[in-house]
Amino acid sequence: MKIKEGKGRKKERKGNEIAHKILFLIMVLGLTLPTASAATITVDPLGDGDYTSIQAAIDAADPEDTILVNSGTYTENLKIDKLLKLWSDSRNPENTLIRATNPNEPVIEIKASRTTLNGFGISGSDEAGIYLEGVEKCEISNNEISGAKTGLLLKDSGKNILTNNVISLNEKGVLLENSNENTIQKNTIAYNYGFGVSLEGSIGNQIYNNYLKNTENVEERSENSENAWGISISRDKNVVGGPFVSGNFWANPEGTGFSETGTDEDGNGLCDSRYEIMEGLFDEYPLYPKYPTGVENLETRLDIEGYEAGLAEREKMKAEEGAEEEDTVENESEVGSQPPGGEEEEPASKENGGLPAPGFAITAAIIGTVYLLKRRRN
Repeated sequence: MKIKEGKGRKKERKGNEIAHKILFLIMVLGLTLPTASAATITVDPLGDGDYTSIQAAIDAADPEDTILVNSGTYTENLKIDKLLKLWSDSRNPENTLIRATNPNEPVIEIKASRTTLNGFGISGSDEAGIYLEGVEKCEISNNEISGAKTGLLLKDSGKNILTNNVISLNEKGVLLENSNENTIQKNTIAYNYGFGVSLEGSIGNQIYNNYLKNTENVEERSENSENAWGISISRDKNVVGGPFVSGNFWANPEGTGFSETGTDEDGNGLCDSRYEIMEGLFDEYPLYPKYPTGVENLETRLDIEGYEAGLAEREKMKAEEGAEEEDTVENESEVGSQPPGGEEEEPASKENGGLPAPGFAITAAIIGTVYLLKRRRN
C-alpha cells in the first residue's frame, strides 16, 4: 500500500534542502573570502623599507605584526605597547644597532606580553638596555646589550624567556624585581662591573646553562634559594660546547673561577663537585670547559679591552675621591684651628683654584662605583 506524503511533510523536506544549500554557500564563501592576517613591516635607515624609524613602524603596526629591521644604526628609544615580533633582518646584533637618544630612559621598553625581540646591539642608557614591565611570555634572544646601568631589567614580569644574549660592560647584568618563573638560559653575562645576576623579591626562576664571568656573579640575597640554578642533566650542547646541559659556567675576570679551575675526571663536561653560590645554596652540576674552543669562541664576542679601560676609569675616580676627601679634612682642620676673633681666613675655594666642590649626585656616583669595585669574589 503506497502512502502519500502530506503537504506539511513536503514543506519540511523542502525547507531542509534550502537550509543545507545556504549552509553550503556559507562554507564556500568562508573558504574563499580573504581573512585578516598579520603583516610584515620593514624598516631601513636609508629609506628602502616602509619606514626609516623603528618607533614609527611600531606605532603603525597592528598587534601580532612582524617588524623586520635592516642593518644600520638607529638612534632612538623604543616603546613597545602591543604584541609584536621585532627582528633584525640579518639576525646579527653586530650590524643592527639601537642607541638611546635619551640616556635617562631604557633603550627598549616592553609593556606588551608575548613580544619577541631578536638580533639587536643595544647600548647607551643610564637606566636599562632592555626593560620589561608587567608582561608575560616574551622572548628576548640573540641581543648584545652594553653600556647601561642594568643590561636586562624585569619588573613585575613572569614566564618570560631570556636566551642567547650577550650582556656585558654594564654596571649590572640582569636584574629581576618581583618577577617570577622566568627562564634565563644560554646567555653570556660577563665583564659587567657589578653583579652579573640580581634577584630582588623574585622566586621560581630557572637560571641555567649561562656563561657567568663577573667579579661577583650573583648578588647574595635570601630569595636566591627560592630559584633554580640548574636543571636535571640532559644531553644537549651547552653554552661552552660540552655534551650536557645542567648548571652554569662559573668564571671571573682573573681566570680563577670555579669552572675554570675545577676538575672533570669522567670527561662529561660537568665539574666533579658542586659549586656553592652562597651559604647553603648550590649549583649541583656546574659546567666544565670540556672543549677549550667553546670558551674561546664566547670570549671573541666580548670587549675585554673595553672592560679594562672601564676599570681604569673607576680607579681614577676612586683616587680623585680620596684626594678630595683629604682636601676637605685639611680645610676643616685649618678652619677649626683659627682662634676666635682672629682674621677671617680666605675661602677654601680659592685655595683650590676657585673650583667648586663636587655635587651630591657626582659624589654618590663615585662612592657607589668604589663600593662595586671593593666587592670582589671568585
